[in-house]
Amino acid sequence: MHLIGSNADRGETEMYSFALIERYVKLPELLDRVEGDLELLAELLRLFLDDLPENRDALLKAIEGDDLGGAAIAAHKLKGMLANLSAIQMASLASEIELAARSGDLDKIKPLLPILEVEVDGVSTALNAFLMSVQA
Repeated sequence: MHLIGSNADRGETEMYSFALIERYVKLPELLDRVEGDLELLAELLRLFLDDLPENRDALLKAIEGDDLGGAAIAAHKLKGMLANLSAIQMASLASEIELAARSGDLDKIKPLLPILEVEVDGVSTALNAFLMSVQA
């Protein structure tokens, strides 16, 4: 897999993207899950990035509509996606939102939403940078 630019530039870019992704994802664990296959990992990350906005939006829409049952379902789906990606901290946040929704505690959910937004933006940036560093 190649990057445009010199090997020195490539090495710095790869180090940056690995450090950035590891802020959100347990990369060694994720690489173990795909048996070190970077092409498979890249495809999984693309699928995740394609689905992430829709799932986040479903959660936000449910919460805005005071649909706590829908919010619990959306948070559960998001939690599963994140756990499969080894994004443990974000999965925990989605789990917290899910549990609050299931218990009907909208007041507990609302302060978590800005945190979720920051984390979603951050993981999206990190995954895109990682994909750029391993592109063919």
